Amino acid sequence: MKKFSFLIILIIILGFSSHKYYVSTSLFVFKQDSSSVQITMKIFKDDFINLINKNYGIDLENFQNLNSNEIKSLIKEYLLSNLLINFDDRKHEFFYLGSEENNEMIIFYLELENILPFKSIKLQNTILFDLHDKQQNIIHLKNGNKKRSFILRKDSPVTTFEF
Repeated sequence: MKKFSFLIILIIILGFSSHKYYVSTSLFVFKQDSSSVQITMKIFKDDFINLINKNYGIDLENFQNLNSNEIKSLIKEYLLSNLLINFDDRKHEFFYLGSEENNEMIIFYLELENILPFKSIKLQNTILFDLHDKQQNIIHLKNGNKKRSFILRKDSPVTTFEF
């Protein structure tokens, strides 16, 4: 009877355990006065630590400062290869400014400068897709009063739209 009770309790506990969501969010704010785009990207800290460990063999938990030159270089390399931005079919590279930790999240700051007037934007965001098949990357765009949002998944990592 004790084994049966233990089994019932175990099933109940496992049945109500929380589900882990794999999501990142990015906010693109278009600054007309400076012809730039400010990007703020939020990624769960444990996912990013696992990603860097898997791809580069480095345990970020041993580093106190994510803005050290060594770590900034790895982060920039990863972000550059997984975040592609085209304005009217012209590729535009961003500047990686740095990051900060906020509770369970890492917030990354990026910027695009000297943006010429454009009609369409093509975004590809494959961040963490090599770590989680169910990863979703939510993109928010703000250009003046206009706002758009998209969800990118492993099977659909690209979106194109016009303002």
